[in-house]
Amino acid sequence: MKTFYMILTLAIATIVLLVAVLFAIPAIKMHTMLDRRCSCEPYSAADYGISSRPVAFTSADGIELGAYEVAVENPKAVIICIGGIHSPTITDWYPHASLFAQHGYASLLLDLRAHGASSGEVIYAATREWMDVAAAVDYLNTQATYDDVPKVVMGLSMGAATAITSIGRCADIDALVALSSYSSWEYNFNLNVEQQLPAWLAKLLTPFVNITTRLRFGEYADVTPLSEIKKLGSRPALLVHSTGDRIVPFANFEQLIAAAPAVQRWVVEGDNHCILEDFTHPEHNSDYCSVILNFLDSVARR
Repeated sequence: MKTFYMILTLAIATIVLLVAVLFAIPAIKMHTMLDRRCSCEPYSAADYGISSRPVAFTSADGIELGAYEVAVENPKAVIICIGGIHSPTITDWYPHASLFAQHGYASLLLDLRAHGASSGEVIYAATREWMDVAAAVDYLNTQATYDDVPKVVMGLSMGAATAITSIGRCADIDALVALSSYSSWEYNFNLNVEQQLPAWLAKLLTPFVNITTRLRFGEYADVTPLSEIKKLGSRPALLVHSTGDRIVPFANFEQLIAAAPAVQRWVVEGDNHCILEDFTHPEHNSDYCSVILNFLDSVARR
């Protein structure tokens, strides 16, 4: 009998240890990815043939936000640009702002919370960053220049996910461009786990990833691109993804398209998470420029 209890105790201890390890793996990984600031010296707008002015405003939950406005005369639309999860400064979008300005579009380059010129020490993986975009829209609504001018939100990676959650939550956004968005943080996290671990271990980790995600994001855990894209209504949207993307696998794109089949889409072959080979020179990719500008022109004509 004593041997039986020793074996039982050992078995229970082993199970408890295994559960603790399975909880620890996603918790530690999410900590390293999300509990951090991303910042560096901003780029110079003048290097890209444009001028910008810094602006500031506050999100509904108290985050002080910094952004850079690139104005044009009689703008056809204004594009709110937002970067990826660890992009240290949104000013790496100045080349896009320059391209847009050449075609009559103003830009507002927004540093999301915990990035660049904005405050905050935690990244929320698009579950709360939509409040940052909503604050940017509120700012634009105070500027007479943008009266009756379409407001477009455009982002890359987590910025694309934020763009989608933003348009779902903010009726004043008129159109969306999403480059390489995930459908939800936990879905993409699990897909990445499957790429890095044996199949049996990845499957074992899935419920722990989901629980950790919900514990971390709390009441906003259900704010996902997959849920919010269903709120587009008749507003135009363009989704772009590369087929071999290893950071945000193509299955994310397929989920989003299935949830909003009327959206425009552009599929790029190969593994290029940023879509462009050189994000600082969008003008070097004529196909990219054509797709993006044609979409924006269609929004401006509405």
